[in-house]
Amino acid sequence: MLFALCLLSIAGISQIVIWKNARDTVQAELSASGSVYDRIWALRARSLGDSASVLARDFGFRSAIASGDRPTIESALANLSARADVAQTFFVDSAGDIIGNGLPELRHAVATVPTTLASGRRDAVIATKKGVFRLIVSPVLAPMEIGWVIFAIPLDAGEMTALQRLSAIPLTAAILQHRGAAQWHGGGGRTRGDAALDVFVARAIAGERAPSALLLPGGWAFALAKPLAGPTGKAEAVLLLSYPWTAAMAPYRTMQIGITLAGVIGLILVLLGSRRLANGIARPIAALDAAARALEEGNRTELIVQSDDEVGRLAHSFNLMSAGIVEREHRITHLAFHDSLTGLPNRTYFREQLDAGLARASKRGESVAILCLDLDGFKGVNDTLGHPVGDVLLRRVGEILSGLAPDGVVSRLGGDEFAIILDHRGDPDRPRALAQAILDQLYHPLQVDGHQVATGASIGIAVGPGDGADADTLLKNADLALYLGKQDGRGVFRFFEPALDAAARKRRQLELDLREALHGGQFRLNFQPIFDLKKDRIGGFEALLRWEHPKRGNVPPIDFISVAEDTGLIIAIGDWVMQEACRQATAWPDHVRIAVNVSPLQFRNSGFQNVIFQALSRSGLAPNRLEVEITESVFLEGESSVLTLLHQLRAMGVRVALDDFGTGYSSLSYLRSFPFDKIKIDKSFVDSVAHDDSSAAIVRAIVDLANALHMETTAEGVEDSEQLAELRGQGCSSIQGYLFSRPIEGSAVMAMIAGPMSAVA
Repeated sequence: MLFALCLLSIAGISQIVIWKNARDTVQAELSASGSVYDRIWALRARSLGDSASVLARDFGFRSAIASGDRPTIESALANLSARADVAQTFFVDSAGDIIGNGLPELRHAVATVPTTLASGRRDAVIATKKGVFRLIVSPVLAPMEIGWVIFAIPLDAGEMTALQRLSAIPLTAAILQHRGAAQWHGGGGRTRGDAALDVFVARAIAGERAPSALLLPGGWAFALAKPLAGPTGKAEAVLLLSYPWTAAMAPYRTMQIGITLAGVIGLILVLLGSRRLANGIARPIAALDAAARALEEGNRTELIVQSDDEVGRLAHSFNLMSAGIVEREHRITHLAFHDSLTGLPNRTYFREQLDAGLARASKRGESVAILCLDLDGFKGVNDTLGHPVGDVLLRRVGEILSGLAPDGVVSRLGGDEFAIILDHRGDPDRPRALAQAILDQLYHPLQVDGHQVATGASIGIAVGPGDGADADTLLKNADLALYLGKQDGRGVFRFFEPALDAAARKRRQLELDLREALHGGQFRLNFQPIFDLKKDRIGGFEALLRWEHPKRGNVPPIDFISVAEDTGLIIAIGDWVMQEACRQATAWPDHVRIAVNVSPLQFRNSGFQNVIFQALSRSGLAPNRLEVEITESVFLEGESSVLTLLHQLRAMGVRVALDDFGTGYSSLSYLRSFPFDKIKIDKSFVDSVAHDDSSAAIVRAIVDLANALHMETTAEGVEDSEQLAELRGQGCSSIQGYLFSRPIEGSAVMAMIAGPMSAVA
């Protein structure tokens, strides 16, 4: 557009220059023609003046004037007219009489000219109804002026034609005379009068003699007006020289056409060039825009690089950007569906593959097997060798599984959980064979960062759609099979069985009921007395948890304690037991203690010390009346932290008893590590203590060891007097069992304390 405007401007300026040049040329020609006309007329006027002077000095002519010889005067005028080639020649005497032939209007006008002609002038122009005449006046002297010889030359078409022939250009000459007021019209009617013409002539009469444009009957023309003075000096007529605009511009027509064509061609070229340039830019930009939209919609796209200019480099940069985005998307997608540690598919990818495999198997009538795998003892590896070694171990296991199951999808679900999807095609024994191969491979210790790590795995297997038609069910059942494998001693694989699902449902319902029991107050405490053999009185009670379910009835602890421990509810339940036991014990005599069993999970709870402190504070029970019973299993999670907590409890004044001594992970070093207040001898030793020498020897050894370490002893499960006698004889500090009393309600404790219990002992 800018180029087009420039071309149009150049064309316009060129036309203006041409017009101005044509105007200047015509103006010069008109001015020159006017000057030539003036010079020619001056020469002619002088020539006619000379001819008239010859006649005026002729003696015979002057005598004829003096004598009034009219025929002689007329003859002389005729001869002079013929000699000067002027058709109308007059003699005017001093009285104003006129002799000579001519139009009556002319004769009347001529007769007054000599007397009105300004001094020094010898010619003038007069306008009559018959036309415009130029008069040449020559005085007749004898010696005074006695008359004037006057030539009257009509400024008619012939005169104008002669003038036109003198010009170098084919101009048009015309005489204008006015019709009263300021209206000027052309001689012979060739030029009409109008206001514009009157203004044009008025400016010329006022002295503005430069040619200018004027609209004439034939069209626009360059025109020059020359006022023709009358006898008094006032313009009686005007010589109008004009040159048509079309004629003036004719010499430049070719140039104008050439400029116009050049402009049009240039404009076309500019438009074509602009279109090509626009296409060269717009098409790649449009392609870039389309590619950007496609990329925005997630489609991979590239532009064709057709040049090495800026557009080509832009396309190349876009391709690089597109490739970078795609690469990042692939990387992000990989991270979204793969485990960052092992590089194996993660749970999300596993779930999608399992859904797809089940759908495919359903259509084909096939089956899909999944193997869920947990590493045995992986936590111990992390705790003892550190997480970096554990991470390397996980990568090694991932490599092993991928090598053993090239026909499956091996995934890491999280932590030390792995899972494998097997399309069950044609080989129904493949899940079992793969599980066994994994166990065999992991049976041998692995070399991990210079450490020989003994590991193993438990595997649960579920086969869909029989064990589950959807991914959630199949995974849940595989987990149940894995749980069974762990229960069966670890290092084994188990297939899912419907009974597992039923047991899981039962366990789940029990868990829900436990939560309801905790919030609904369904728990209560029973108390089993501990009889002090040395003082022959009840020395304390062991708090025993009881659950009275509205529908299940009395639920034994053995049925729900393991569920409470697995679900973590044991923490809240244990807190309640501690608070309730302390609360009830405050009503007992000061010498009667309360013993509370504590789960290893409670003991590992960082807030366990605060729980005891709150229970004592709220109840007001003296700390030395509270006896916490722990088992040796609490030391499995680390001896140092357990000992620290035990010493903290001891610092509070709380007694600590070691329960079930001699049955589990018994280690005499525990007795050296912490000075327990009491050792409880397990019922399995007490049952045959009266009839089995080995049992009696063990009980004796325990009692002797406790005495040596200044610890008390309590024998559990005493059911007859022979056992009591043997235990008393061996120096046992206290007993508890059915011989003395079954667990009783809290409301019966005070009556038991006040009763004759020593008689039984």
